[in-house]
Amino acid sequence: MNERAPDHEITRLIDSWRNGDESAREALVARVYANVRAIAAQSLRGSPGATFSTTEVAHEALLRLLGAEPNWVDHRHFFHVAAQATRQVLVEASRRRLADKRGGGSAHLELEAASEVADADDLQLVRIDDALADLATSDPRRAQTVELIYFGGYSRTEVAAALDVSEGTVDRDLRLARAWLRAQIVA
Repeated sequence: MNERAPDHEITRLIDSWRNGDESAREALVARVYANVRAIAAQSLRGSPGATFSTTEVAHEALLRLLGAEPNWVDHRHFFHVAAQATRQVLVEASRRRLADKRGGGSAHLELEAASEVADADDLQLVRIDDALADLATSDPRRAQTVELIYFGGYSRTEVAAALDVSEGTVDRDLRLARAWLRAQIVA
């Protein structure tokens, strides 16, 4: 995330938009577009079966962000929500493709034949999303760490700053979260 717009400027634009300045909304989009696109590119690297382009994922994520109330606390919160929106776009697309492959309007297949149709990449992304949701209920910080690194493209240093923890804590959280997720996905 090296091309990030100045953090103080993003926070100022968020505050202005929250206080009713609609021009701040447009300025915010212009300032963060490259960052959201970078988040989308990072997320797509982990989803080789995705049918979206980086631009499409970025646009969809921005539409979700801009369609909501601007209740972000600061630039860190905004980019965390952008990573979540990107993850949601990719997971929903995977779920749709899996549903289509499992009979979205087509004739019923026998169980053995249906199992061969499923796309492993889509299925794995859905499993990861489900496991991350479970992890978020028991350990939100570890779930956020995974989300920011793998779906947000943040570095360890940026995650530490965003979550207000040390880089050692980020490393430990990431190690434990990976082990927990691996156990959940395999189970």
